[in-house]
Amino acid sequence: MSASTLESPKLPRRRGEQRMMFGGVSWEEFKTFQTTLGEGRGARVSYLDGIIQFMTVSLEHESRKSHLGRLLEAYLFEKDVEIFPHGNATLESKRKKAAKEPDESYCFHVQKKTPDLAIEVAITRGGIDTLELYRRWQIPEVWIWQSDRLRVFHFENGAYAPASRCLHFPNLDLALLEKCARIPSVTQARREFLAGLKKKRRR
Repeated sequence: MSASTLESPKLPRRRGEQRMMFGGVSWEEFKTFQTTLGEGRGARVSYLDGIIQFMTVSLEHESRKSHLGRLLEAYLFEKDVEIFPHGNATLESKRKKAAKEPDESYCFHVQKKTPDLAIEVAITRGGIDTLELYRRWQIPEVWIWQSDRLRVFHFENGAYAPASRCLHFPNLDLALLEKCARIPSVTQARREFLAGLKKKRRR
């Protein structure tokens, strides 16, 4: 596939998130397209082993990932943990044949080149394997929000395994965080989350 083929992907103009994927794309073609597209692209671009994926980002997607990030940050501020937000800073490597923008990502305690935690919101199903992308960088922990549920994965023995606790903060009440993340109001969600944490401390 030539780079010119990828110059203007016509994503369907429908509500919600839409994906388009192309195979047989070299790293050089991917980088050329990435440069051509620029910052105002209005879509997320991922690359894995010759496959490039374009995904429109919905309001629900952006709202949910910010919601999760704010609740996590509220917990860390309460615990006086030093955090280094990486946001959606791109992970990319020609050698790894992969490129990915997390929805949210963080380093804890000290700054690092790659995040300790990546957060993904999956409104639609399918597409490039998200965990395989993160496996290329051995990101220690990945959270995936899908169908109003939070799934947690830890990197162990070269692969991701489902987990019931936060790797870096085992005492973080994930069930409470998940419950509060479903609350539409950010202010109310934060209030109930902090109240729940205080109640837990008093037990």
